[in-house]
Amino acid sequence: MSRNNRINPVDPKGRVSVPHDLRKMLTPEGDGKIILTRGPDGCIWIFSEKEWKNFETALRERGIGDLKNRNLIRLLTGDAVETEFDSHGRILLPGHLAEYAGIKKSCRFVRMFAWIEIWDPQRYEETVEKIKDEINYDEYLTNLKF
Repeated sequence: MSRNNRINPVDPKGRVSVPHDLRKMLTPEGDGKIILTRGPDGCIWIFSEKEWKNFETALRERGIGDLKNRNLIRLLTGDAVETEFDSHGRILLPGHLAEYAGIKKSCRFVRMFAWIEIWDPQRYEETVEKIKDEINYDEYLTNLKF
C-alpha cells in the first residue's frame, strides 16, 4: 500500500475517513485528540495533541517581536480546531479549513514527518507538478545527514 496515495471521499456532512495507519500515528491508543489547522500551500495539517504542543513550543521560541512571526502564529493557531475521531474513524473537516484547502468531494492524505497533510487531490497534483522541476535533488541530498 502506498504511504501517500490515499484518496478518500468526503461525505455530504464534511466527514472523511482517515486511513487506519494514519489514525494510529496520530492517536496510538485510539482515543486522543487531534488538531487541524491551515497548512501552507493550500492544504490542511493534522497533528496529534503531543506534536501540536511541540509545534506550538517551536512557534513560541521564534518570538512575537517580528511581524512575520506574529502573522504566521496568527494564521496557524487562529484557525486551529481540536477534534477527535468518531467511532468510524472519521473526522469532520471544519468548513473554514475545507474551503481554504478547496476540498469538496474527496481528499488526499499525505504523511509527513510529524503531521499529516490533507489535500484536494487535484490541487496536490498541480502543486507536485509545479515543484518537482524546481528541486535540485543533488544539492539537497548532498547536505542531508542520514
